[in-house]
Amino acid sequence: MRQALWPLGLLYGGVAAVRNWCFDAGIKKRYALDVPVVSIGNLTVGGTGKTPTVAWLAGLAKAAGRRPGVLARGYGRAPGAALNDEGTMLQRQLPWLLQEQDPDRVAAGRRLVAKGADFVILDDGFQHRRLRRDLDLVCLDATLPFGNGQCLPAGDLREFRSGLRRAGLLLLTRAGGLDAQAIEQRVRRLREIAHQPALPVYATDHAPADLVSRPDDAVLPLSSLRGRRVVLLSAIARPQSFRATCAGLGAEVVNELRYRDHHRFTADELQRAAAAARAADAVLLTTAKDDARLGDAELPRQVLRVALRFLGLEPPAAELLL
Repeated sequence: MRQALWPLGLLYGGVAAVRNWCFDAGIKKRYALDVPVVSIGNLTVGGTGKTPTVAWLAGLAKAAGRRPGVLARGYGRAPGAALNDEGTMLQRQLPWLLQEQDPDRVAAGRRLVAKGADFVILDDGFQHRRLRRDLDLVCLDATLPFGNGQCLPAGDLREFRSGLRRAGLLLLTRAGGLDAQAIEQRVRRLREIAHQPALPVYATDHAPADLVSRPDDAVLPLSSLRGRRVVLLSAIARPQSFRATCAGLGAEVVNELRYRDHHRFTADELQRAAAAARAADAVLLTTAKDDARLGDAELPRQVLRVALRFLGLEPPAAELLL
């Protein structure tokens, strides 16, 4: 059915291309902040690992003596909440991090600087052109960098692949299952598409870090999953990756409760999840992003936390912190 929508995908991509040209030509105005801005984004909808990348870059900036702040639109934020699930997850992981979420990212960016941020990370900002940035870091899933190659609604692309020409640095995420030759082929092809023979490209993976037991907040080793029966609860863009990671850690997945990305769990759904875990004599296991959405719910569960891991060289800090 998606293939039948290719004319609409072509139209969508064309509109995005005209919009980008208007910004590049100065017809649409762009606004600058008084501090360096690095955008972390992608070309497709769905999860490419932007949030672990934001956490990694914020930590890098903090270690260099900067006071980083994250600027996001706040998609999926609950009414009256200051942060959405991704922002809440970041705040739990990095309590010192400054954050602002607002569809008007120019105004929010100015507020972030007024709070004291001297280095701004624009989360999911590749297609947001109103705010000037000093570097566009683009995350691409190494297994399917462009989905089926079509723009929305026929595919997953937010704009044509030629948008990569704006990128200053690429991260190939979820590249852990590829050998060195496959990674090299992808790097060469991406540089061709971007028309940048020297474009910096780094291969990464999302490595499991540890487990947190809720509601007592005890930190557990990953080895505690080996041989354990688990029921998975998730509302993320790539639930299949979550399942594969759990299986790779030696867990026996006996049931799986999947919901759409950013879904807000109801009390009935949480009771159903707890009942499924009890019936299977299993541990209820969820992701850090879902855990942020669960808040203080009295739901016995374990949370799998992941971190960005580079497969080889890491980008020099000077290349990112500007």
